Amino acid sequence: MDQPLRLLIVEDSTDDVELLIHSLRSQGYQVLSVAVDTPMSMRAALEGQEWDLIICDQSMPGFSAPAALAIAKELRPDAPFIIVSGEIDLNLAVALIKLGAQDYVQKSQLIRLGPVIERELRDAKLTHRHKLAEDRLHESQELFRAIVENVGDLVAVLDTDGSRLYNSPSYRPLFREKDIRQGSNSFLEVHADDRERIKEIFRRTVATGVGECAEFRFVLKDGSIRHMESDGHAIRGADGKVSKVVVVSRDITELKRVEADLREMAATDILTGLPNRRHFLAQLEQELARVRRVKAHCASILMLDADNFKLVNDTFGHATGDNVLRHLAALMQNELRKIDTVGRIGGEEFAVILPGAALPAAEVFAERLRKKVAETPTAHENGLIPLTVSIGVTELKASDASGGDALVRADRALYHAKECGRNKVTVER
Repeated sequence: MDQPLRLLIVEDSTDDVELLIHSLRSQGYQVLSVAVDTPMSMRAALEGQEWDLIICDQSMPGFSAPAALAIAKELRPDAPFIIVSGEIDLNLAVALIKLGAQDYVQKSQLIRLGPVIERELRDAKLTHRHKLAEDRLHESQELFRAIVENVGDLVAVLDTDGSRLYNSPSYRPLFREKDIRQGSNSFLEVHADDRERIKEIFRRTVATGVGECAEFRFVLKDGSIRHMESDGHAIRGADGKVSKVVVVSRDITELKRVEADLREMAATDILTGLPNRRHFLAQLEQELARVRRVKAHCASILMLDADNFKLVNDTFGHATGDNVLRHLAALMQNELRKIDTVGRIGGEEFAVILPGAALPAAEVFAERLRKKVAETPTAHENGLIPLTVSIGVTELKASDASGGDALVRADRALYHAKECGRNKVTVER
């Protein structure tokens, strides 16, 4: 044997100890042994070091095999315990094996001891490996539970039909208990508009074993909606087939709100709250596409500029100038229909899209807007600040290469209105 056999011998006869060691060495074992014959010495030996095997005489003055077995099970429960005896006592042998001894060998048949030891060492090794595996599994389960039960993410273990096998505690504040109990349908809390898409992603994960990331909406027990991002992780059974899916979901509602705010900020003029130049031009291109697509559809464009605005800034200051622009933006919004779009495209320059308005109607609207502005001065701490606007009007044409062509025409009309004395509406056809 390559490895020494660490053997604890419970025996009161020195001759029997030597006979036992000699027999084992003749069978190829390298024996490292200690012999004890009292409960105290046995306890000391067991507490002092590790043992591969314990061999115990059946009967000793003042000490017995049952007592020795009890000490062994208390201090070294994994060490194989073998009884040797010069006399046959089958009742005692059966009783000891029931109590946990591994085997019973007569001293006259020590040749049997080698195979018995080999078997028990092999079984002990397998038992040890099994225990290690169980310990690791238990540790992994506890670690999984500790992580899952202390994170804010929602963790669900689902079977291949999408039924719930486990939910992390983070589900409980959000959903009714009956809706997330074991065996319930995990798709019922998904927003109806997202449900079929999420089911299809889940089916693909089960079929391919490859998890996917998906965004969807949960409907909570109070009826509110939360945006979620989920990752699916397929778990395979011993047969290699997907048996479970672990789904980890994160609440991204706040992130979605921030993204929407950022999109709005990117498309909005900070001073007036109107669409900025980029957003307005995008809307203009969409309207041009509609004009090209629908022959009966028409649309007109207005370019509007505050007259003598530099004088307002120079006289009252830029803060007041900003108030004048905000006042002008509010006036235009009040005059527009819901389908119209107004944007700030320059310092004191604005543009308007009038879907469905032919040039004559657009000219009428522009004149009404011009009068409204002239009749509504901006309030100021020292009185009222009068303001007029010049407006250029043109119609969006299907032949325009881009919306920018219409803006150029409207800008020329605006420039002409300025040249004609301001506070005017000019049309370019």
